[in-house]
Amino acid sequence: MSLFPSFRRAAGPGHTKTGPRVPATGPLSSATISVIIPLYNHAPYIGAALESVLSQTSPADEIVLIDDGSSDDGFAIAQRVLAQTPHKILLRQDNEGAHNTLNRAISLSHGEYLAVLNSDDMFTPEKIERCRRVLADMPDTGLITGDVGFMDRHGKRHDKMQGWMNNAHRFLDETGLSQLAQLNRHFAFTTSNMVFSRTLWAAAGGFQNLRYCHDLDFLMFAYATSKVFLDRHHEHILYRQHKRNTIRENNQKVNIEVAAIMAHSFRVCGASLLSPELGADDIKAFHQVLGRRKLSPLVLFFMTIGQKFKSRAELYAYATDPGRFDLFVKLTGK
Repeated sequence: MSLFPSFRRAAGPGHTKTGPRVPATGPLSSATISVIIPLYNHAPYIGAALESVLSQTSPADEIVLIDDGSSDDGFAIAQRVLAQTPHKILLRQDNEGAHNTLNRAISLSHGEYLAVLNSDDMFTPEKIERCRRVLADMPDTGLITGDVGFMDRHGKRHDKMQGWMNNAHRFLDETGLSQLAQLNRHFAFTTSNMVFSRTLWAAAGGFQNLRYCHDLDFLMFAYATSKVFLDRHHEHILYRQHKRNTIRENNQKVNIEVAAIMAHSFRVCGASLLSPELGADDIKAFHQVLGRRKLSPLVLFFMTIGQKFKSRAELYAYATDPGRFDLFVKLTGK
C-alpha cells in the first residue's frame, strides 16, 4: 500500500525553479482571501498583527480569529481593534493546539484562499496585493510564499537571521531545486508566510498533528500536489522573535518531526526533488541536505517503515509518540 496515495507530482513554476517575478502593475485577482489568525497568549502583539491586516493595500475579504484558550486579555484587545471591521469571525475555545485551531478557523471561513497570520507576526503592507497579482497571472497557483523579515519582541527590526537566510537562498540559487531547498533550510519559515487555496488545504487533510513542523509538512504537500510560487526579493511578513516562540521549546522534538517529514517527502516525491538530468550537481545538493541536517539514520528508519502506515498522519503519530522519544533521539545522534 502506498504511504501517501493522494500525492501526485505536478509541473510548473516553483517546483524545480523559482517562479517569475510578480507583475508590478496590472489586474488583481478577484479570488476571495480570508485571513486566519490563531491567537494564544499574545496580548502584547495581537494589536500590531491585526493592524498589519487592516492596513493592507488590497484588503482581505474576511478575518477569522480563534483564541485558543489564552490566559491573557489578547481576545479582548482583538475585539476592540476589530470592532468596526465587517466580515469577521471571533471565537474563543479551550486549548486545542495550533494545528487544530488553524483547521477549525479555516473550516469556518469562506475565502477561496487562506492567508495565515500567527498572532505575534505581522504582514507587510503589500502582501495580499502581491498575492492577488500572482493569482491574476497564474490562477492555478496552490500556494504563495515570500521573503521574511525579522523583528524582536518590541517590534524593532534586526538582521540576526540574515546569515542563515543568505545560506538558504544561496542553496536555492545554486541548485534551482526549490522543494529540496526548503528541506535544506525551511526559509518559508512559518505558516504566516503561506497563502494557499482552500482546495489545497482540503486535499492535504488540513494541517497535520505536529506541534513544531505542521507548516513544513503542509509546504511539502503543496510542492507534491500543486504549484508553489516563491515571491523572491520581497518581504511578505515580519516574524517576531521572542523567548516564547514555540520552535524554541525542544530542538530534539523538532528534529524528530523534521526527520519524519523528510522521510515521507523522499518516499513520495523521489527523483522529482531533483533535476531531470540527475547529474553530479543533484548528487552534491542531496548530499549537502543530508549532511547539514545530520538526521540520516532517523530519516532512513522512517522511510523503511513507511509502508506500514496508511497515511502520513499515522506515521507522524508513531514518530511523535512520547514513549519512543529517547530511542529516536539516539538515532539522531544529537
